[in-house]
Amino acid sequence: MPASAAPRSTPTHASDVLHRLGITLSRWWPSRQVAAVSTRQVQLLALVSPLDEAVDAQPAADRAVAACGEPGPVPASAAQDAGQQNTVYHRLMIRLRGLRVDNNLLVLQERASRLLTYHEWMLHQAVNLATSLQTDARVEAARLRLNGLGAPAADLRELRDEVRAMAERSCHEQAPP
Repeated sequence: MPASAAPRSTPTHASDVLHRLGITLSRWWPSRQVAAVSTRQVQLLALVSPLDEAVDAQPAADRAVAACGEPGPVPASAAQDAGQQNTVYHRLMIRLRGLRVDNNLLVLQERASRLLTYHEWMLHQAVNLATSLQTDARVEAARLRLNGLGAPAADLRELRDEVRAMAERSCHEQAPP
């Protein structure tokens, strides 16, 4: 009898069934890829990306905060713009915190996280004050003090420039001669 016509043996024990099932699943299930360890250069470039986007979003965020602090009734569009910018900074914060960096870059990541948190908080406060149903003098005075993101915006730009310079130095150091 040819080999292809031979009847397949059927497993008789539960362990045989489980063994064959395991082999079948291991062939079907995708293998786990081990992530490559990121180099310092890759980590710095990954840090620069959300910082670049945060700095690019600053003018719109600054205008939104300032519009919420203008005297008189706040247009709904100003509060809506501040809310949208708050979402931008929240997403950038999530991306930044999701990055895995070495301990020596952790200080930069935490500093960036604090600055993005400030931006997000300021935008949130602007929306709250602009849409507050309370019309007492304290709320109005707090709202009128809103005039933009302030010094933390400059700090964020400086941090971005610092991390970008470190990334560029790292790129030049690793370039073949």
